[in-house]
Amino acid sequence: MTPTPAMPVPGELVRLAPGIRRLTQDNPSMFTAVGTNTHLIGERRIFILDPGPESDAHFERLLAAVGDATVAAVIPTHHHLDHWPLAPRLGAHFRAPTLGFAACGDYVPERTVADGEVLDSGEVRMRAIHTPGHAPDHLCYLLDDGVLMSGDHVMGWSTSVIAPPGGNLNDYMASLERLLALDLRVMYPAHGFPIADPRARVEELRAHREQRTRQALEALAAGVTAIPAMVERIYADVDRRLHPAAARSLLAHLDALVEQGRVRITKPSSDPLAVGYELTR
Repeated sequence: MTPTPAMPVPGELVRLAPGIRRLTQDNPSMFTAVGTNTHLIGERRIFILDPGPESDAHFERLLAAVGDATVAAVIPTHHHLDHWPLAPRLGAHFRAPTLGFAACGDYVPERTVADGEVLDSGEVRMRAIHTPGHAPDHLCYLLDDGVLMSGDHVMGWSTSVIAPPGGNLNDYMASLERLLALDLRVMYPAHGFPIADPRARVEELRAHREQRTRQALEALAAGVTAIPAMVERIYADVDRRLHPAAARSLLAHLDALVEQGRVRITKPSSDPLAVGYELTR
């Protein structure tokens, strides 16, 4: 059995590859692992990817890591709060633009980045790939040598959270398919360790979601019509403290099935846990 790679150490600056360094912020949680991985891409003309939440300590460490180099742009992969809040402060300090796919949540980038756009620092080129699902504005970045900065879209330590309304499972599955069409050598995610076999990990994540979808359909076929009872059935072997997160994930699967026309809502409610579902005939 292949050993699980070691988790990053918060506060430790690590060179992952020529022109790519990782500095992990100390913001651990059940959704961030040990913290957010900020990646510095380039040596003299640097892209700062996923600066993370506000933190004086992380800010100072990033200043030291950049040194006398120039920052070409500060780039959160998406608008979630563990990725962007330090971006405006860094952008102002380095007189560098903040970038993103679109204004989303509270994050308003100074310049938007289009799907397929190539960012060129004069030293490093990377192509933006719009990968919605985890978040509607999520972008991965593909470097010329088959390196993908995968943000939260693909991680090795955990599956990505797909939580409506911002999360959409059908979009997520389509985004995984986009990555399978690429010739990828390695992925560097925004949380956890590098992914040495990108294709295998993407296929594993796709199979996991397909299994959960089958389980939801089987529950409906057995007459289980609401999310709380489905969670008890499907996640019976999972720590009950994780059941609220499981309910959000299951909601994404049911929303996807409704979009596909395979399931319909029989009991609408403003409370997702009170909605009733059934298979379409």
